[in-house]
Amino acid sequence: MRLTNWYTHPADNRYHVFEFRNAEMAEEFERDLVRGDIAFEKAPIEAASSGEGIVLKFGVHRSVFKEALRVNHLLHARHRQPFIAHGGLRWLMLLVTAGMVVLAAIGWMRS
Repeated sequence: MRLTNWYTHPADNRYHVFEFRNAEMAEEFERDLVRGDIAFEKAPIEAASSGEGIVLKFGVHRSVFKEALRVNHLLHARHRQPFIAHGGLRWLMLLVTAGMVVLAAIGWMRS
């Protein structure tokens, strides 16, 4: 099980593979690679092993991997959802955490 959408090419360790299961994100990734003047190879579209959807793969040489990884991170940053989506709950968690820190500091100072 992979936690990231990239991995070292199984047959040639000089390349890294970026994998996308969303066609729009794959198109945006390709556009960003072209804008960044990063050389890449695009694999033919294949069906996902789970039978649901498609998998789009891009191969980049390890000499430009850091630049491609930066493009990948920025792409996912543009499309990510907040960890706690509800604004009120987010502020409540922040206030509870701040209260705990204040209580801990008071307890430390009194001991």
